[in-house]
Amino acid sequence: IKTAEELQQRAEATGDDTRDEISGKIQLIMAYVSAETGGAATTADEITLVVQMAAGSDETLLTAIQWLIVCDDGAGAAEVNTGVLDDDAGTILAEDLSGTALTDASVGSGETFTIVVDTSGTCTPDVGDTQELRIIVDGGGETYAQLTYNDFQAGTLIV
Repeated sequence: IKTAEELQQRAEATGDDTRDEISGKIQLIMAYVSAETGGAATTADEITLVVQMAAGSDETLLTAIQWLIVCDDGAGAAEVNTGVLDDDAGTILAEDLSGTALTDASVGSGETFTIVVDTSGTCTPDVGDTQELRIIVDGGGETYAQLTYNDFQAGTLIV
């Protein structure tokens, strides 16, 4: 009887974890270069991620969503560029599709929005580079994508 109870508790905990992961997941629709440097577009200064809260997602606070880009610093060591969508200090990196900063503190199921990422400091890409992108929802799911930079003209798709 004790073994059956333990198995039931584990199954319930696994179900709860799975529901949390599915109900707090972001889908990456596309990513593109939104600003470049130099007349010949020598590097991407800014990229834009177009994302959508997965169907059935719970209302998710912007402060609970963060992104992380891992890249090679050129000397064989990894660098990390990271940020949150709302730092609670007035900086909001999430925008609606018209480019207006989201003023609501949360996003809901099926809501599509953009995340603007400054790449001019850490993890500045070169042509031919690939970078690992993760979008993490605290208490929810994690989205993984590989960014591939073949060109730096504004509007060039990288996913």
